[in-house]
Amino acid sequence: MANLKEISRKIKSVKSTQKTTKAMKLVSSAKLRRTQNLQEKTKAYAIKISQTLSEIAHRVRNAHDNMDELSRVFRLNQKINTVDIIFVTADKGLCGGFNMSTIKKVRSLIDKYSKENVNIRLRAIGKKGIEYFNFQRIDLQDKIIGLSSSPDYEKASSFIEKVFKDYMDGKTDKVILIYNGFVNMLTQEIRVKELLPINDVDLNSVELTS
Repeated sequence: MANLKEISRKIKSVKSTQKTTKAMKLVSSAKLRRTQNLQEKTKAYAIKISQTLSEIAHRVRNAHDNMDELSRVFRLNQKINTVDIIFVTADKGLCGGFNMSTIKKVRSLIDKYSKENVNIRLRAIGKKGIEYFNFQRIDLQDKIIGLSSSPDYEKASSFIEKVFKDYMDGKTDKVILIYNGFVNMLTQEIRVKELLPINDVDLNSVELTS
């Protein structure tokens, strides 16, 4: 009888766990749908902003014969001495290669620019990336936790303003962003985007007007 009671108790325990995990699954599904809807809305906005900036850069360069007269924002043909690399990782683990793929890309760019005798400055968004480079004893120019998991306009503006100021003051010559781009619920891909100077490489997807 003791064995039957023990089996009965375990069955009840398993059923209770099933109810809990089912509730957690429902909550997670709702959060995922909400996040995916937000991503789809912001993606269209981000694409349009990128295309608009590319068109502006294209028109400004065409209007100036002398590149030295251009603002540093649009000046492409300059010697690269220092590069700012902004990279985004999660604040938590348990997400497969999400964080490590970003870190590997950062390391590959560090190696690439080091061979070209270009100085690298790292700006980290996300706890996992910060922890990795701190462990490797690699200096971080700037770091912030909480922005990748809970995006906030004020925090993001404060972070990027310092990046922009350093670029305009001539402390850096290029700004690169590395992040995981959303493809679908199971797949992300590493994206590397040059933020500054503003390029017009996206013009193939922009319909220019006269």
